[in-house]
Amino acid sequence: MTEEKEQGVNRKSPKKRHYTQVNFRLTEAEKERWQKQASSLNMTLPKFSKHLINLFFDSGTIKQPKIDKQQGTEIARHLAKLGGNVNQIAKWCNTHQHDISDVQAKRLAENLAHVQKELKQVWQQLN
Repeated sequence: MTEEKEQGVNRKSPKKRHYTQVNFRLTEAEKERWQKQASSLNMTLPKFSKHLINLFFDSGTIKQPKIDKQQGTEIARHLAKLGGNVNQIAKWCNTHQHDISDVQAKRLAENLAHVQKELKQVWQQLN
């Protein structure tokens, strides 16, 4: 052998792997269930998790969401506005629960019907 090879000058350098970390949350019950499955396959929980995700990617069983990110943001904003309306109605009802007139009751029913109509529209976007 030449002196260069003995010193390792011409050796192929091993490929360096750069790992990143991915975190997700499980309930205690889910974690226990996953841990049991991993143990039955003689795997660690992280290795089992990675195995599951790779199976889903390989089998193509991950479904595309029904709504895209922009639609989701719009729906969330719309629901937040509706939640504010419902809170205002509830506050008004609690404040005036003993002294409400027929006209006010009718207006309250109209407002609730409007909120219900808006919720149906949001629900239709999700289905």
